[in-house]
Amino acid sequence: MPYNQKEEITNKDIVSQKQIEEELRNAALEERDINLRGKVISSITLVERIIERGLDLGASIILGPVYLEGTIIKGGLNLNEAIIRDAFYFGSGILRGNLDMEDAKINGVVNLVGVQIDGSLNFKGLQISGFLSLAKSKIKGDVNLYEVKVNDAYHSGLIVKGDIYLRNSEISGNFNLAGGMIEGSLDMLGATIKNNVSLKSAQIEERLIIKNANFESNLIIKDTKYKEMIK
Repeated sequence: MPYNQKEEITNKDIVSQKQIEEELRNAALEERDINLRGKVISSITLVERIIERGLDLGASIILGPVYLEGTIIKGGLNLNEAIIRDAFYFGSGILRGNLDMEDAKINGVVNLVGVQIDGSLNFKGLQISGFLSLAKSKIKGDVNLYEVKVNDAYHSGLIVKGDIYLRNSEISGNFNLAGGMIEGSLDMLGATIKNNVSLKSAQIEERLIIKNANFESNLIIKDTKYKEMIK
């Protein structure tokens, strides 16, 4: 049964890294996706690994960071409605399916620098404390950031600006930030997006940077709010 967030979390409820490894082995033997849906998980460390199937973390609560740097996932990665109480790292990773974080909440940065995604990225309604970086990423499908919220974060007196970075990224589908709210800047310097770019009704508290960006279809900035545009 999925974990009820109103219940108290006890140690026996928390899935450890050892139990994650056991589920990986069982899923491989049974030729099925890895199922951690609805679980309470201490943290996840799967760095520079090859995962033969998809990974389902939908509606899970992850108490620590998620480290997936350099990992190849031969399927989708589902984090819809998940809560991550720290940062999410998937830099230089490869995903053969979709990356879904619809209506998830992440109390930390989301670092996807250099990631390759064969499917689409669906972050509709995602809430982030800190930045979202898709710099140098290559995404074959759509990037959906509809009504995403990227807030500044405060750690030990330091401010992590709520920016979205797409510097030098390559997106073969549509890019949708309609209705999004960013407390920092939207940095699209040198990005290539082959289909429509919608910033309709997006609120960008700082700068909109589109210098040297290559938008091969329509750029929609109707009712978009920003402090300054750099182009």
